[in-house]
Amino acid sequence: MSVCAITGMGIISSLGLNVDDFWFNLLAGRHAIEPAFILGESSPIWQSPVGTAFHPEEFVSDPRVLRNASRFSLYALAATTEALKGAGLEELDSERTGVIFGTSMGGVPELVDAQARYDSQGIHKVPARLMAAVIPNMAASQIAMRYQLHGPQLTLSTACASSIDSIGMAFSLISAGVIDVAICGGMENLLTPVVSASLWHAHALSQGERAEEASMPFDQHRTGFVMGEGAAVVILESLAHAQARNVPVLAYVHGYGSLADAYHVTAPEPSGQWEAMAMNKALRSSGFSPWDIDLVMAHGTSTPVGDQAEIRAIGQVYAHAHPIVTSIKGHIGHSMGASGAMSVIAAIKAMHEGRAPHTLGTRELDEEVNFDVVLGEPRVKDIKTVQVNAFGFGGQNASLVIAISQ
Repeated sequence: MSVCAITGMGIISSLGLNVDDFWFNLLAGRHAIEPAFILGESSPIWQSPVGTAFHPEEFVSDPRVLRNASRFSLYALAATTEALKGAGLEELDSERTGVIFGTSMGGVPELVDAQARYDSQGIHKVPARLMAAVIPNMAASQIAMRYQLHGPQLTLSTACASSIDSIGMAFSLISAGVIDVAICGGMENLLTPVVSASLWHAHALSQGERAEEASMPFDQHRTGFVMGEGAAVVILESLAHAQARNVPVLAYVHGYGSLADAYHVTAPEPSGQWEAMAMNKALRSSGFSPWDIDLVMAHGTSTPVGDQAEIRAIGQVYAHAHPIVTSIKGHIGHSMGASGAMSVIAAIKAMHEGRAPHTLGTRELDEEVNFDVVLGEPRVKDIKTVQVNAFGFGGQNASLVIAISQ
């Protein structure tokens, strides 16, 4: 059984531009949800933006990158800076380091803006480097170029499972001996009226009347999700590589499961059987049983059908075991392709501090919930092993098992 070490982590989120601030605000029960409006709609579209506090020039010095890169790439570059610093990795083996990221759509706001300029001002107002800025692989490419890395450079687009799949892919490549180190995670920047309008008309977005009730994972009154954004990055190393550097290990990746439910383009299969199978695959590959898991970091988006399937999946996997369960999307909304890696960072902090953040916004649990959801305030608990879920459009189901010990 292979094990990989996590030695660094970094985050750009609506709740904080570094891991410490992100974690502090999670435990404090703060949310970063605010209204945005679409023309023709009288009720708000709730969003959770990173906001104006993010200054990319604090993380990126190259003026060409600052001028030409899309915001999703800048988020990833910034989070990578924190993660590498935390891992103490000042030098990277250029051929034995991989860059593996996940995103659902890449640089959508920049593409929408360019289309508007084309429509109003003509072809000469379309940036020459638009394509190179917005394609989904460009964040990984920018990171590889910045650090002069020539190992595998991969971008996965598996909807909301993208960053868990990227970490899982990195885990697989390191376990197979292909690379020694991976910079991996996810990034997303989709806060644009076009995307919001589509999701609104698909009845996927929250219909809540107040920010505090916009995102309510597993609540019987949930109405949909809140769009978020940002980036989350973890540094994975082979255990031998981390031990040779004699650096502290934050956590260990023990298992990973990923599969398709092949059911519908947006809705999960209602029974939750395929989500449960992904969770069980991760458990089997880790060597842990359901009784070994202390905390489940749920996908928990707050959509009626999505939460229903996950409720049933968790109920199946943990029918006889009793981990605590939480979701952080009541705090930060759903950052899509970055959301799973954000949950991984929260899970690592929970293991180190012995506290699980509560499921903010949730008050009355769905009647089908038969597991222990953390409500009201953070739960003090000895947390050694965590399962992290991420499920996405197109039937993408991924799950990761991490632990504080080898």
